[in-house]
Amino acid sequence: MKKQLLRRALTAVVAFALIGGTVTAPVGDKTIFSSMINAEAETLTASFDEDTGTLTLRGNVVKEDVQAWSRNKRVKTVVCEEGTVFPADCSRMFDFFKSSSIDLRNADTSHVTNMKYMFINCRATTINLSGFDTSNVTDMYGMFYECNTGSLDLSSFDTSKVIDMGSMFDECYAASIDLNSFDTSNVTNMFGMFYKCKSEWLDLSSFKTSNVSEMGYMFYMCNLEKLNISSFDTSKVTNMNGMFYECKINSLDLHNFDTSKVSDMSSMFRKCTAKSIDLSSFDTSNVTNMNCMFYECEVSSLDLRNFDTSNVTDMNSMFAGCFAKTFDISSFNTSNVTNMSGMFGDCRATTIDLSGFNTSKVTDMSILFGNSKFESLDVSNFDTSNVTNMNGMFCGCKNVTELDLSNFDTSKVTDMAIMFDDCINLQSINVTSFDTSNVTRMNAMFTRCYNLSSLDVTGFDTSNVSSMSGVFYDCNSLTTLDVSNFDTSKVTYMGGMFYGCNNLTTLDLSNFDTSKVDEMSHMFKNCTGLTSLDLSSFDTSKVTDMHNMFSGCTELTSLDLSSFDTSKINFTGNYEMFSGCNKLKTLKMGENFKNITEIADLINGDGWVNVNAPSTVVSGNGEYAVISNYGNNTYKRLISGKVEDPLTYPTNIKVEYSKEYHQVRFTWDKVEGADRYGIAVYLAGKWRVQTQTLTDTTYTSPKNLTPGKTYRVAIAARVNGNWDTVNAIKHSGTVTIR
Repeated sequence: MKKQLLRRALTAVVAFALIGGTVTAPVGDKTIFSSMINAEAETLTASFDEDTGTLTLRGNVVKEDVQAWSRNKRVKTVVCEEGTVFPADCSRMFDFFKSSSIDLRNADTSHVTNMKYMFINCRATTINLSGFDTSNVTDMYGMFYECNTGSLDLSSFDTSKVIDMGSMFDECYAASIDLNSFDTSNVTNMFGMFYKCKSEWLDLSSFKTSNVSEMGYMFYMCNLEKLNISSFDTSKVTNMNGMFYECKINSLDLHNFDTSKVSDMSSMFRKCTAKSIDLSSFDTSNVTNMNCMFYECEVSSLDLRNFDTSNVTDMNSMFAGCFAKTFDISSFNTSNVTNMSGMFGDCRATTIDLSGFNTSKVTDMSILFGNSKFESLDVSNFDTSNVTNMNGMFCGCKNVTELDLSNFDTSKVTDMAIMFDDCINLQSINVTSFDTSNVTRMNAMFTRCYNLSSLDVTGFDTSNVSSMSGVFYDCNSLTTLDVSNFDTSKVTYMGGMFYGCNNLTTLDLSNFDTSKVDEMSHMFKNCTGLTSLDLSSFDTSKVTDMHNMFSGCTELTSLDLSSFDTSKINFTGNYEMFSGCNKLKTLKMGENFKNITEIADLINGDGWVNVNAPSTVVSGNGEYAVISNYGNNTYKRLISGKVEDPLTYPTNIKVEYSKEYHQVRFTWDKVEGADRYGIAVYLAGKWRVQTQTLTDTTYTSPKNLTPGKTYRVAIAARVNGNWDTVNAIKHSGTVTIR
């Protein structure tokens, strides 16, 4: 009848349209088009009443008819008429439903086999399932995943055929769930079943878990205060990964657990608040993964004497942040372990016995003891022949005073960044046996080793290192540091490299190759013991940042930056390159160091002068010097209106080579007050004077010197009758005949 009415209505509309007529309806009445829509809706298995916001299900429900209303905010209530029959596959049927109430008590679900994700992300606060027949359901995976309901009455559920309950109540908001009637005898998967569940109490004493193989993340971040799992049969379980991760339970009774088949216990008790856990019955003979097993676990003590770890390969962060003050791992078999990264990081225990550790297969020891509270560490028996990563291995070990690493084989190590960072009480360490030929990262390696008074790194092979930023940062007890053998040809980062090394009085960086470096900020900051620094060999053509490079070098009197290229530096903001260098009196600048501005914080005093024109101030009259530099120049700061300690040796020495005559020519800047210049060559272990009667600032060697032969040459000046040979030799250089 309804279909006939619809056809007549459509016929009338078409007829009127053909003759140019119109169809109208009284105000307040539904138009014929609205009637057409409602007539069509009546043919579906889900109809919506706009006035009440009710979605009514009827007949043999088509899942797609229901899903069409997903995310529809107009739907306030879902109900079923008598005789409503649900399809076999109800997966995701109410996915993202916005209704506040779902009443399915009249639904016939006897044919349903799949309820996977049936109510996932459902916002209903009440769901009536009292009439549900689940006797044929096999899949309930994620059924109430992120469901917003405050309570669930599942007492009528027949779960005897269910195989999969994984994530069933994952992030479900129900404050209480009564599962006493659940028959779980056929369930194999309980992965994440109560993941982030809001229920405060669960009685699972009736659960039959004899067929379950998967319990990973089962109680992850549960809100449970009590949990009864004493009857669990775990004889077939292979995965317990994250099972009690961040559980809020005070104690766990696991004495009946059969873990003989478990292979994965990673994160099992991670961040668990239980103060006591009895693991004495655990059989871990098949476990391969213990990654993060007790990570930040609040247990006060751990008895692991019965643990069989012979098959474990991954112990990454196993005890990281663990609250246990004592744990006995002396029986651990680590012969197959490859990953010990962070294993004891942030550990609260003060003592540990590692004498039985076999580390022959370990490749990763990064942050192994990072920030731990151990007062001493005996790693003398460690086999590190396969280790590639030692990043942060001892970082933050603030209670350790000495380390014996003489047996360490570091030939495969590529990363030593922050290895001893923040070992503030470390007084001695012998790294002379270290093979660093494959190391690429040394940044912050010895940062904040405040009490380290000596450090021998002369044997370090740094030919592959790219990062040295902060490597000696705040090593303020070091009085000497020999890095003259460092190969820095691949280094790109040197920021903060010697920051705070305030007891160093000298630094020989003449062999440093800085051609690839782009970061030098804070490099010498607060090196208060340095009085002079010769960086004349530095290539800074790629450097983009030099802020605070020398700030706080309060005793620095002379600085040779003649080779500096600052073309890529953007001198803006609070650059403070020379801040606090109040004793600096001599500054050499090359042709590629164009200017010094106020933000560099170079103290001006009475002004700076070019030694070639000592009567003219070139730095302005402000608090900080402003210098425009052209060419190669040496600047002196006026003290009480005069230049203190004028230069008594030649500077800006340049060399020209002649392949035709196999000779060299030297030129240099005039030394104020000099009446003679001399040339000396280092031969057979002695300095031998070639001439000392020069009155001009140029010298040409004899012809036909041996091609390929290298000479070290010093140029001295006689000022007021005195030859300054000390500075001449100090600033000597080499030439190779062409």
